[in-house]
Amino acid sequence: MAGWDVHTHLIPPTVLSAAHRGEFGLSIHSGSLVVDGQRLPLRRLADPAALLHWVAEQSLDGAVVSVPPPLFRYDAGIEWAELVNQGLRELATPQLRVLAHLPLLDPAAPSVAAGLAGEGVFSGFALGTPSYAGLDPVWRVLDAVDAFTLIHPGNSDDKRLDSFYLSNLLGNPYETGVAAASLVFADVPGRFPGIRFCLCHGGGVTAAVAGRWQRGIDTDRPGIEPVSLPVIEALRRFYVDDLVHDDAVLELLNETFGPERVLAGSDWPFPMGSDGVSAARSATVEALTRPLAKEVAAW
Repeated sequence: MAGWDVHTHLIPPTVLSAAHRGEFGLSIHSGSLVVDGQRLPLRRLADPAALLHWVAEQSLDGAVVSVPPPLFRYDAGIEWAELVNQGLRELATPQLRVLAHLPLLDPAAPSVAAGLAGEGVFSGFALGTPSYAGLDPVWRVLDAVDAFTLIHPGNSDDKRLDSFYLSNLLGNPYETGVAAASLVFADVPGRFPGIRFCLCHGGGVTAAVAGRWQRGIDTDRPGIEPVSLPVIEALRRFYVDDLVHDDAVLELLNETFGPERVLAGSDWPFPMGSDGVSAARSATVEALTRPLAKEVAAW
């Protein structure tokens, strides 16, 4: 066996049940889950057996599962997070490790994170890319439990990206870059070194603009406060998946983050994912994503 795929998606069964009941504004239409106007085809996203088939086909030990980005829904509150996490618990098996969903912008998020970390079920957390301002109480909890924390882009609000599938082709890499910049410039990697952040899609634009970020620090650009780590050192505290579809970019990831920080991730089952995973980069995932079982108080 070769290791683990760090970046796969499933729709939790509790979400499907709620959609069939017409709850939480969800519905099922023509074989798709309709979420806030977005359609998620159900065929493989609703089929854990299909993901296990992928795992066997790739000769992997297992896969790390997070919800598809349309299910982040940070305006939906605690009840939505509870529904999603109950479904993730039902998906968890020795071959499918699950990343918990947090009501990230709710004041209760730190206490929710603390509770989930102590269950021994979840292998970390998956976060979207809203504003991270004011999240130090969440970072303290994740730091205390050394949480693996996958950063996955949500939707970009830029309407110029509505054409040519640019919402994905440019929007996703941009959103991940914004998230990484928000963490770097708020000194989160320096202040909370226990959090094991992993940026999806090779970190998006992050590696390409890291030098520009450092130049902004060096020249005291407006709005930049002192940070404890140079940009390159901060980035070397992140992990990224290797889903970049370009060998030259993969070399840049190795140079920027360090080859030991580049993990195998497929984005299964989405069309923009990969057709296979690297055995060399999938072994590290196993140790990073063992289920959390550490009780911690929320500050």
